[in-house]
Amino acid sequence: MSVQQLISRLTDIVGSRYIITDPTKTEVYRSGYRFGTGNALAVVRPATLLEFWNIVKVCVEHDVIVINQAANTGLTGGSTPDGNDYDRDIVVINTMRIDGIQLINNASQVICLPGSTLNELENQLKPFGREPHSVIGSSCIGASVIGGICNNSGGALVQRGPAYTEMALYAQLNEKR
Repeated sequence: MSVQQLISRLTDIVGSRYIITDPTKTEVYRSGYRFGTGNALAVVRPATLLEFWNIVKVCVEHDVIVINQAANTGLTGGSTPDGNDYDRDIVVINTMRIDGIQLINNASQVICLPGSTLNELENQLKPFGREPHSVIGSSCIGASVIGGICNNSGGALVQRGPAYTEMALYAQLNEKR
């Protein structure tokens, strides 16, 4: 399958407004704060978990690398391509449009969608006298909750032990795809 077919199918999922293929416009999504810059065929910005799932399915069918990205405020380089020596083309899926926080059991637990920010979580928990799992330097500039969890839960600034997930949904490929 061709690159044009891939782009066409991704566009069908999210609409032309939420797929970026121009390298000048994708640069902010392909470059990390400290390091990590590389090429990507496209940056796709889904609005729902279903769009996200359909994007991943199309990327698997086209055998491209998927880099999942939220706010891209991290310093580890995990959410951007790092160089151009990958064995396949890359699609970056930026999840910031999939936003939402649900407080459960009087805010003793939360469900945070992939685009939810630590600042947003802090604001919602404040009336309950609670705080997020961690406070990191990039919290005030839009760091995502999921990024804080993925990157060691805020490192030295963890307030109540490591964050974890229960019953998280995930996707895993096998030989049947």
